[in-house]
Amino acid sequence: MRKIAAFIETVHRKEKAAAIMERIGADVRQFGPALTAAVIYMLAVNLIFHAFCPLVIFCGVPCPGCGMTRAAILVLTGRWAAAWRMNPVIFPVMAAAVYFGWNRYIIGRRAAGIKAIAVSLLILMIAVYGVRMYLYFPNRVPCIYTEDNMFAHIWEAYRQTAGRQ
Repeated sequence: MRKIAAFIETVHRKEKAAAIMERIGADVRQFGPALTAAVIYMLAVNLIFHAFCPLVIFCGVPCPGCGMTRAAILVLTGRWAAAWRMNPVIFPVMAAAVYFGWNRYIIGRRAAGIKAIAVSLLILMIAVYGVRMYLYFPNRVPCIYTEDNMFAHIWEAYRQTAGRQ
């Protein structure tokens, strides 16, 4: 009897794993091209401008999400305090990602309230950005001013051109 129960449990686990892999595969098929394009964009922009963020590239000012990728890497490598200093919003963002992933892939249902969570995270990110810019800009990474930005080059060219006339 125990062997039968163990066999049924094994079959059930395999079916559950196959369903999870099917959901992951469906998302890769659906979003794979967009993710590939985003990765190519990020690599190309980083190679050309040495930054990912369009706001930093054009204006030299960090955006509300600046430091988020570095913070995620720090969290995943167990450096929690450093991640908090880089961008404290990473913790609720990762909690939301786990919630979404658990519901989508493990349970197999749509995560309840995901739009409200996304809006709340956006509001939180902007609020934290305001506080960080007030307290740390331009002296603490990632809240630093990048002098080598496109607007500064355009402004300098304009000043030189306007000075000649």
